Amino acid sequence: MRTWSVLGIALLLPLAGCTSQQDMALLHREITDVQRQVQQLSAATLDKNDLVPLEKQLKGQTDKLVRSNADLAVQVNRLQEQIEALKANLQVTTHQLQQISQELAAANVAGRPPRTPLPPVTAGQSPATTSQAPAQSAGQGQQVQGSHAPGSAPAAATPVPTPSPVPNTPEGLYQSAYQDYLQGNYDLAIQGFEEYLKRYPKTDLADNAQYWIGECYDAEGKEEKALQAFSTVLDTYPTSDKGAAAQLKKGLVYLKMGDQGQGVVNLQYVVYEHPGTKEADLAREKLRSLGITIR
Repeated sequence: MRTWSVLGIALLLPLAGCTSQQDMALLHREITDVQRQVQQLSAATLDKNDLVPLEKQLKGQTDKLVRSNADLAVQVNRLQEQIEALKANLQVTTHQLQQISQELAAANVAGRPPRTPLPPVTAGQSPATTSQAPAQSAGQGQQVQGSHAPGSAPAAATPVPTPSPVPNTPEGLYQSAYQDYLQGNYDLAIQGFEEYLKRYPKTDLADNAQYWIGECYDAEGKEEKALQAFSTVLDTYPTSDKGAAAQLKKGLVYLKMGDQGQGVVNLQYVVYEHPGTKEADLAREKLRSLGITIR
């Protein structure tokens, strides 16, 4: 019995050794394959440290793109604001030209005399010495012999400008000042309109004269005086046909001075108190350019 047991053990030992070697070889191959796959995967995958510069570069480009878009949006908004401001200014200018045309037409219908231009002054002769020309011609020979050396020419007379006389009629004085305004002589226009108000404060054109004083100051860049002149139109002549225009100009002058609050208030007043007028349309358009919509 013992003999058969020993023989069985002796036969199983070689088989166990053979099986163990085969398993070991198979396991070794599997490990080798896994290592090879790991190496291939490591070679195909970027190192985390290599991703850091790429992330920084991508973030920098993204930030730059965002800033560029923001700058572009700001520029577009500024261009839109400038376009709206130009539109509003164009409408104001158009309105002023229409007023000028209406006043000129009214002046022609009323028969108001236009301002007569001064005759040109030529060298050697002035308007003051024209009437003395015959007397000078009569004694010219004696003057040359008695006052000048032989061969010398007489001295030329210096031209003396003659100031234009102040018209005696209300219409003439008003038109004279208004012509100065149209020609850009704002100081002379202000003097003329103030003279008109001093002489004829109760006429139908008194409120117009006061209004154009404000326009002259505004054209000269004297905003404070312009505001005072337009306020005088509204306070002294509450029923004036220039009331809407004066109120509109007050709002525009306030905006020009940087006081948006007062500018918006005056423009809104034009819309509410003078509905259906051209001034109300201009005020509404200007408010819209400021981002304020009024129905």
